Amino acid sequence: MEGKMMKAVCAKGDGTVEVVEVPATDISGDYECLVRITACGLCSGTDIKIITYGWAGEQKVQYPALIGHEGVGVIEKVGSKVRNWKVGDRVTCPMGMPVEGYDWKWGGMNGYGITLDVEAIKEDGVEDEYPMVKGMDPVDFLTKRIPEGMSDPDAVMILTLKENYSALKNFGVTKGSRVLIFGDGAVALGLTTFAKCLGAEWVGNIGHHDDRLARIQKLAKADLIVNSHTEDVEAAIGDRKFDVVVDAVGSIENILQGAKYLVPGGLVGIYGVLKKGHAMLDLQELPNNVRIQMLNWPYREHRQHEEMLALIKDGKVDPKEFYSHVMPVEEAQKGLEMILKREAYKVIFTYE
Repeated sequence: MEGKMMKAVCAKGDGTVEVVEVPATDISGDYECLVRITACGLCSGTDIKIITYGWAGEQKVQYPALIGHEGVGVIEKVGSKVRNWKVGDRVTCPMGMPVEGYDWKWGGMNGYGITLDVEAIKEDGVEDEYPMVKGMDPVDFLTKRIPEGMSDPDAVMILTLKENYSALKNFGVTKGSRVLIFGDGAVALGLTTFAKCLGAEWVGNIGHHDDRLARIQKLAKADLIVNSHTEDVEAAIGDRKFDVVVDAVGSIENILQGAKYLVPGGLVGIYGVLKKGHAMLDLQELPNNVRIQMLNWPYREHRQHEEMLALIKDGKVDPKEFYSHVMPVEEAQKGLEMILKREAYKVIFTYE
């Protein structure tokens, strides 16, 4: 790989992205696998907030920054001690390596990424050499196999779908739950779909866009949709009370409003990525006897991989319903603009 270059998408720090040529990633460890990226989704939460300098993460973003964490690809090379992966395997979520001159924000939109044979690392007792997996159960590692015959764009959506499903389980949604979701994008569609899969008795959605809300009602069978820009939310909700309210957007206003609709002891689940400068919550504004659970990055979502594949195989979930546009990575800025203008609700970039 020496001297080889690859495409990568970087956030420039002015609200735009650029496709740049950077030195290609290569493996250097015995337990590493080199993955050629074939597609990557533009995350409407984390990626967009990093791009538009609105990320409230612990680490300050330095621009330019290499972004992306929703990639899929094919293994092209394996280290000498890799034994659970092989060349030709298609996998989810390889991570791009840092590149000099760029901040690293997962780099999943790099042309090449790396994953690890975590099982082999554990078996050989060399966890100290790989701090990122030390103490980790291999089932929680982000890289998973892609089923034969699944398209790259469909495979990209597996991560988001697992996150949606896992989040609802973490929030305690179960048979008979009454759930209210703030949001009308692809994530809100997923949350509504999976709330129904988990047996929720009633699911409602509050958003801003009639077409997106109508799509959620049609595809996920939402019991109520409310456009908060044109309708009276209080009147639409009426005297309903909910076991779980989910903020899928990342808004303190949604959290405070949703808390008012909870049953005693009910829970507000924070799923959306909170904006920089908009992450402070005044506890005195909350009603008595409500619970708050922070889950910007769903916990142990990768444990849902096989169950999600089964839901897809059984026809209960169709990944194609969760993305609207697939375009070459060279059109990354166009895809970003489409998301920001609400002309697309999920964009996936391809590398071939």
